[in-house]
Amino acid sequence: MTSLATQPLPQRWLFVPGDDAARLEAALTSGADAIVVDLEEFTPAVGRELAISRFADFARRARTLNVCPAVRLNLLEHGGREELAALLQGAQGDMAGTPAVIFLPAVEQRAQLATLDDALAEQESLHGLPRGCLKSVATLESQAGLLAAEELLAVGDDTSRLLGALIGTGDLAADLGLMPNQPAATITETLKPWRQRLAQACKTHRRLAIDGPWRWKHGLGTDQHWANQQGLQARCVIHPEQLEALYDLMPARGADPMPAGRAPT
Repeated sequence: MTSLATQPLPQRWLFVPGDDAARLEAALTSGADAIVVDLEEFTPAVGRELAISRFADFARRARTLNVCPAVRLNLLEHGGREELAALLQGAQGDMAGTPAVIFLPAVEQRAQLATLDDALAEQESLHGLPRGCLKSVATLESQAGLLAAEELLAVGDDTSRLLGALIGTGDLAADLGLMPNQPAATITETLKPWRQRLAQACKTHRRLAIDGPWRWKHGLGTDQHWANQQGLQARCVIHPEQLEALYDLMPARGADPMPAGRAPT
């Protein structure tokens, strides 16, 4: 079984809907390092129960292919707590059927991450899983979240399972008043300082920095070169056809240094 404790941290994180069997199947052989079943944005509400029921088997298959299985919950107070409980119940105490990483959306306050940490500890205890085996990633997708990045990502016992952060560039662009039909250059140049902010906070606190997706047909190479220079170590992908290009565009890495005693599992 693949383990984040013994392998390099994933660089290419492919987000997929959890209720689409064909896309889940294709994701397993897409070349992604990690597959995130997105219950928050990509899976419609009517499909979430089905997505959760399928996850344990999907996670086991992913691990046999050395792919990291992950999930993005809804906010804990908007159904995410129940989603987490159902996911772990579905695994029935089998580590191979659990998500290796749990993404939390719309993080703006450290208390959100601390509450998730407590919920993960509760599930580990309830299902007899090793303490600390469930890891989390914060999605920062607003000005408030990015402005608080230093505080959110600082190492502490209240967020001991926090692996890193993803910048949600789509929602951030909307929060900044950018329109989807504006030129790509306008959007990307406006977002660059915020992406740099995430990269610096992650570097300071030894967290994994996951860049947002590239939503256009052209320009990925130039943008990824810039991202590499900023220290954005990983990337969210929503278009599977970009994965092959990213193998050549992203630098090869060994295992990421993590705070002492907090190596991911």
